[in-house]
Amino acid sequence: MPVAGPPVVPPPTTPLPPGTPPPGSLGPTGAERWRWYYAAYAFFGSLIVSQVVVLVIGGIWAAVGDKDLTQLQDSSGFIVAASAVNELFFIATAVFVARMSGSFHWRDFGLVRSPLRRTVVLTVAMLISYFAFLAIYSQLVQLAPDDAPEKLGANAGNLQMLFFALLVAVLAPIAEEVFFRGMIFRALWNGIGLWPAAIVSALLFGSLHFDALTSERLLQVIPIAVLGISFALLYAWSGTLYAAIALHATNNAVAVAAFAEKNNSDFGLALVAVLWVLMMLGCGLGHRLTDKRIERPRGGLTGGGDGPVEYAVPR
Repeated sequence: MPVAGPPVVPPPTTPLPPGTPPPGSLGPTGAERWRWYYAAYAFFGSLIVSQVVVLVIGGIWAAVGDKDLTQLQDSSGFIVAASAVNELFFIATAVFVARMSGSFHWRDFGLVRSPLRRTVVLTVAMLISYFAFLAIYSQLVQLAPDDAPEKLGANAGNLQMLFFALLVAVLAPIAEEVFFRGMIFRALWNGIGLWPAAIVSALLFGSLHFDALTSERLLQVIPIAVLGISFALLYAWSGTLYAAIALHATNNAVAVAAFAEKNNSDFGLALVAVLWVLMMLGCGLGHRLTDKRIERPRGGLTGGGDGPVEYAVPR
């Protein structure tokens, strides 16, 4: 007759966080469900809707000021307002398209925590690489002066300089990174791979800075497209969009500072320095305070001893 052995005690297990589905039950989640054509929806949807809204605002602006619509092209106040509307629509469109695949979290746009030291090193390396490219490119190609600050009225006084700096050094880096890298690049990456997605999203990014069919403008767009590739690769390699926002803000702050220096604006130099510090602190705090609850552990380009990154890197 067999003798009963000691009872089998199952090994201890670490309980899953509350609300975690059973293993193996998860399908694609969050940004993993974004199809490559979401990028087209976002880009053309934002372009069309924002232009319609700008036209409506322009009509009201012209009626109140008793002007013709064509005269608004010379109104720096209207151009600043229209630019701000475009930037805000970038964020709104990204959220709208993300909801097409169901519920979403801001983590889906890459607003996650990543290894800090590695992220800082990558950001600085990418910044130095881009400025080195720009220095060489400007020696090979005669670039026309950028007239965007004058169109935005940055040389018309301190108040206009304030609006210009807020638009270029604060709003644009946040909105354009959420839209072009957080949504468009990520959706393309899911479908066509890292490098093709970086190039295509950078071309779309550069195309919005192309406002005249001249060879001079085309030559100016090329560095912007290269910058767009840099933003995309930094996001991919660091695993967080905060790095791309910080790099974008730094590049734009340098441009604002150069314009302020050219126009002998001490106010502009002090203003952009303060805004840049605030942007870096904002990116640092956002990175630090990001919710780190693990919803789908996995590796990736940022995998390793520092733990997984949520939604930032496709499997």
